[in-house]
Amino acid sequence: MNKKTLLVPTCALFMAFAGLQGFAQSSADPASSQAASTSQAGQAADPETQARVKAKLQELSAELNLTDDQKAQLKPILQDEMQKLRAVNDDASLTADQKKAKITDIRQSYKSQIVSVLNPEQQKKLELLKETSPK
Repeated sequence: MNKKTLLVPTCALFMAFAGLQGFAQSSADPASSQAASTSQAGQAADPETQARVKAKLQELSAELNLTDDQKAQLKPILQDEMQKLRAVNDDASLTADQKKAKITDIRQSYKSQIVSVLNPEQQKKLELLKETSPK
């Protein structure tokens, strides 16, 4: 009898702790999945996007003489922009005009983010480059 009376509370405590552990893991899952999606957003999903980001970053760096800090700030901005542009291009439900409009909106939105990282001299040089580049 004595063993039974000890066994029942022990099992109850074990089950309570197992339930709490399961609850803690399930409530932590949204945070960990959000962190995973944030880290994925910080990294380009595919090699083609990574290559485009790298090329654009090198181009901007050569033209504007970016600092390492500026490069680090621009990389996630460019990655996000490239991923959104690719998503629009891959969206078969959009017409050509809708795609063009969305692409213009995305580029305009990211242009302001990119410009905010640059110093005034670099901003002027970027504007000059945009004006002289073939469209």
